[in-house]
Parts: sequence; structure tokens; C-alpha cells
Amino acid sequence: MIDTHPTSFNGITPTPDWAFRHYEQLRLGERLPAGLPAQQQPGSQWLDNLAPLISSFDVFVFDAFGVLNAGPRAFTGAIARFRELQSLGKEVQILSNAATATHPRLVEKYRGMGYVIEQEQLISSRWLLEQSLAHWPRKGRWGVIAPDKSDPATLPVDWVPIRPPVTPKLINALDSCDGLIMLSSEDWNEPMQAALESSLLRRPRPLEIANPDLVAPRGDCLTLEPGFFAHKAAELCSIAPTFYGKPYAPAFSAVLDRFSAVPPERILMVGDTLHTDILGGQNAGMKTLLITAEGSLQGMNISECIAASGIAPDFVAPVI
Repeated sequence: MIDTHPTSFNGITPTPDWAFRHYEQLRLGERLPAGLPAQQQPGSQWLDNLAPLISSFDVFVFDAFGVLNAGPRAFTGAIARFRELQSLGKEVQILSNAATATHPRLVEKYRGMGYVIEQEQLISSRWLLEQSLAHWPRKGRWGVIAPDKSDPATLPVDWVPIRPPVTPKLINALDSCDGLIMLSSEDWNEPMQAALESSLLRRPRPLEIANPDLVAPRGDCLTLEPGFFAHKAAELCSIAPTFYGKPYAPAFSAVLDRFSAVPPERILMVGDTLHTDILGGQNAGMKTLLITAEGSLQGMNISECIAASGIAPDFVAPVI
């Protein structure tokens, strides 16, 4: 299957360094959670892998892209570690900002890669959005930005599709919506972003973003994700999008709710991004492990990134 997530936009081709600097700009603009103050940041312990930590935690929460897989490619060592934790009776969860696929399809995706999981072992940002829509029904008609394959009709909302290309019909659809939901950046491009921003400038309305990521690692490149386009629209149109995935509180609250009998410090959040996985996990009171070999910080000086951001994971390892 051809991946149609954008790899460039208006001359921007994302790299790990670009993504890091862009996340830092968002923090300065107070568009990310504040995080722990400097005096509460831990001293990071550097490890070869997750093995020395197994006895210290009851629940292991894994980011997906960059930790368990890169695009369709699963990491063989990660599959083995995942199964080892399960065989030892540890609780494992996948906490993913993926929102293109429905919850059942995402579970099947990871099963197909070799991860043995049940539906209750996955929390996706799309699932978080769907829970919100079900518990607090949205009034009016909403535009949904997503490809056909993402089954937007499963969302509990009155909706119309918002998809390329830009035509008078599409502009009318945008302008008629009472709110907008972005599930995926697949096929998104400069004309579509301009049409979205123009519509929001004409009439500001709610914008709900299932996937707050700026980028996602997909093997040999980074793709631009819904968070990037949402923050661009927010800056230009003076709106405040609602985000459901990491690093925002709803994602981590869902984990804590599932394991309410487990102290947060006995839960390890494992991710590849300081500004999403580590920042959000820290704010939730969890311990954190940063994975560096393949992911959003691949090839960068990790110590310099930690120092520059002031976000210090409890542990750092190349792989799990």
C-alpha cells in the first residue's frame, strides 16, 4: 500500500532536528503542557535496553511508531520484549497517536506485525476522540478530514467528508460545518490547508485533532502529521484546537483509569519523543524511558536534546 502522508509542505521537509526545534517553539508559545519544573526533573540513567527495569514496574506503556515499528515494519527485538513481559505477568499497553485506522483495525494491524494484544491493551488517540464524541455529543454537522479507508462513518457525529481536491463544493462544505475533526493528514497538501485556514478565518469554529504529532517516523523519512497542520491553523486563525493524544492529558488519564490500583510511579511510559511521550508521561506521574535508535530523535545528540528541552526521561536506551 502506498503511503500518502505528506513528506514536505511549503518547502519544509521534516528532519529530526526540525521536529525538535518546532516542538520547542510550540512549548514557548504555551501550546504544549508545561511539564515538570527543572528542580523536579530526574537524572537520566542510560541503559542498553529495557531488561534491567522489568522488576521495577507493573505496567509498561509503549508508544508505537519509533518504539514498536517504523511504518509497516515491526522491530523484531520489540516483539520479543513485548512477549517476554507478557510471559512474566506484566501489564502491557500500546498508547498510540494513530488515528487513521479504527480501533479494531489498529489492533489487527499490530497483531499482524506479531504483537499479541487484545482490544483493551490499546489506547489510540482516535479511540479517545470517539469516547469524547459518544459521551458529549456534538451539535450540528461536522467536517471530517480523513481518507475513505479510515471509515469516518464510524464516528458518532453527523458528518461530511473534507477531502482533496479544493473545489467550490469543498469550500462550501467547509464553510457550512459547525466544527471540524482531523483524523489523518493523508493526502493533505498546501491548497487544502489554505482552504481550511480561509474558512476558519471567515468563521472560527471548533477544530478537534485526534493525532497531535508533528511528525511520524516511517522508515527512511518523517511524515507531517495532523498536529503540524492544526498548530499552523491555530496560529493564523486564533483558535484553540482540542487535542486527544500525547502529550495531552486525556491520553495518559485513560491509562491511569485502566490501572487505578497501580501507583503511577510503577507505570513506565516508553517512547521515542521527548515532547510527547516523555513530557506527557512525566506530567501523569509515570516514570519514563526514551528510545533513541529509530524514531523522531534518530541521529541526534540525545544529551544535548535533553539539556536544550529541559525534559529529562528517567531512563534512556536505544531499543527496548
